[in-house]
Amino acid sequence: MRHKALVVSVVAIALASAAHASEPRPWLCRDKPVFSSQQPMSYQLSTNSRSQWQLFLMQFTPGAGHDGFDIAKAASGTSNGHLPAGRYFAVALHNVRGNWVCPAEVREQHAPAGAISNLCFAAQDGDCNVKLIVTSDTATSASPQSGTP
Repeated sequence: MRHKALVVSVVAIALASAAHASEPRPWLCRDKPVFSSQQPMSYQLSTNSRSQWQLFLMQFTPGAGHDGFDIAKAASGTSNGHLPAGRYFAVALHNVRGNWVCPAEVREQHAPAGAISNLCFAAQDGDCNVKLIVTSDTATSASPQSGTP
């Protein structure tokens, strides 16, 4: 009976550890590119990988949990979205056999006209598995419209 209780306890601890290990923790990554705007922003996320990737946009509050980083938005796959004005730290994690791993390389690429940021996250140096382009909402709304006055 005692042996059975010990086995159950060990299995419970192992399952709890495995569940904790699979939890994404983007605040632990060393490279956290930052972008900001005093205007609302739009983002375009695209992935070019067979691996599962998830993008986290975080904001920093001194003294807060997770080393001061709070997740403001999470996105995956190919998606578009909006962000309120502010300062954001971007981290894309990829899933390797149930564990979320920081990218091996993060780099800023030449930004297209009107872009605030153009980031590339890669599992291996030289690749670009996840691309994040951030633009100001005022840049897209300021474009000329066609039609009759």
